[in-house]
Amino acid sequence: MQDMKFHSTEVRQLALCALERGESRRSVAAMFAMPLSTLDRWWGEFRHMGKRAPLPRGHRRAAFSGADLARLESQLRACPDATLEQQAANWRQTTGQQASRASLHRALKRLGPPVPSGPKGWTRKKRVCAPASATKQHVQLGGKT
Repeated sequence: MQDMKFHSTEVRQLALCALERGESRRSVAAMFAMPLSTLDRWWGEFRHMGKRAPLPRGHRRAAFSGADLARLESQLRACPDATLEQQAANWRQTTGQQASRASLHRALKRLGPPVPSGPKGWTRKKRVCAPASATKQHVQLGGKT
């Protein structure tokens, strides 16, 4: 597999200008030492969408940060046995902001372990709704109890 080489915005714009002037695709690709497929992709994006610059690289802003993270932690402490889906629904209901299970999961990682429960952090395991029945009988094969 060929190593990925990232070209600057300036190289991209110079290559597109050369193609607009009528130079051949092969000569422009050779001039800037790039694969012909990259040049074809840039040219197609320019012709169809007018796009001369690449999309910005990097990550989007975190869904929960600052005051939202503190508010989420208080919500978690109020309902520690709620599932991620229930926490997301509660967040949408109380704040009006969207929250996915994945963004909640990442926020839980950033919050770290809750102080009283120790080093494990916020767990996915929840308490059982009702205690196990003490009167439950186990039936053996053959119909005997």
